Amino acid sequence: SGGYRFRLETMVDGLDIPWSMAFLPRGGYVIAERPGPVRVFRDGVLRPPVEGTPDVWANGQGGMMEVALHPDYRQNGWVYLAYSSSGKGDGKKSGMTKIVRGRIIDNMWHDEELIFEAPEETFRSTRLHFGTRIVFKDGYLFFAIGDRGKQQAAQDLTLPNGKIHRIYDDGRVPKDNPFVDVRGAFPTLWTYGNRNPQGLDLHPVTGEIWESEHGPRGGDEINLIEEGKNYGWPVITYGMNYSGTPITDKTAMEGMEQPKLYWTPSIAVCGIDFYEGDVFPDWKHDLFAGGLASREVHRLEIENGKVVDSSIILKDAGRVRDVASGLDGHLYLVLNGPDRIVRLVPVE
Repeated sequence: SGGYRFRLETMVDGLDIPWSMAFLPRGGYVIAERPGPVRVFRDGVLRPPVEGTPDVWANGQGGMMEVALHPDYRQNGWVYLAYSSSGKGDGKKSGMTKIVRGRIIDNMWHDEELIFEAPEETFRSTRLHFGTRIVFKDGYLFFAIGDRGKQQAAQDLTLPNGKIHRIYDDGRVPKDNPFVDVRGAFPTLWTYGNRNPQGLDLHPVTGEIWESEHGPRGGDEINLIEEGKNYGWPVITYGMNYSGTPITDKTAMEGMEQPKLYWTPSIAVCGIDFYEGDVFPDWKHDLFAGGLASREVHRLEIENGKVVDSSIILKDAGRVRDVASGLDGHLYLVLNGPDRIVRLVPVE
């Protein structure tokens, strides 16, 4: 498929709903499992859970959702965790996406620093749409929060949910963010109108930030994320409510961005990653997207900020939670049902 014959090689199994992975520079990887905490796999051994990581609100779609290493990890050792944290924002047990960083030393969590936390009054009791992926670029950290099941919140600049955010990698708020001078606007906002971002990655050549966005019944999206723009949810969408009733009669509107690709019916798009390896040279710099409900891996060819071709390279290996370009040149998949991590290995 995709011009190659390949097989799936299981690297790690026996996991508990893995959500994401980060490759360690000297081999192995850190794995985020939804119930938390995180685990290190190295030298063929899956180690016990790292001790001392933050408690997560593992409720519905929330939990320990993202692990990422600082670009200068070899020098500073920073590991970033994005997860659902609990509070009482709407008068009962509720949650919102939170980001911290720390160091893993001897399988223990040390030196924790808070990177992002929304005010508790913005927390929501719904079990939906935490979003949560991380991208580093030029000293900045970009991350996503879903609308938390509150559709109109995505258009409200005073709220953090339904948005892509930009901060410095130490948590400071840049003074040139697009809405910092808008009265009442949440200062970390980079874009808005984003329903439930499930993937976020940096194009290795152009430096563009691309996003996958989980739609409702239909209307999954691939977007090119650009400063200050409105991506439309829920004013425009190619999807409908899960009951089959319409959300809106509009799929386009002036001042709102169109997706670069959308899926109707939904594939339940999840994690994405640009392939940067040499094991499959014809795939170099293509974007790979996972599907949960469809149990598929999609290969997207991108030129000049557009998706020029899309194909399915794999079906029915499991619910594809994340896709990752490995330091060894292979393409890795984080799968749910069965819960495991696999890589694609070429077959002559």
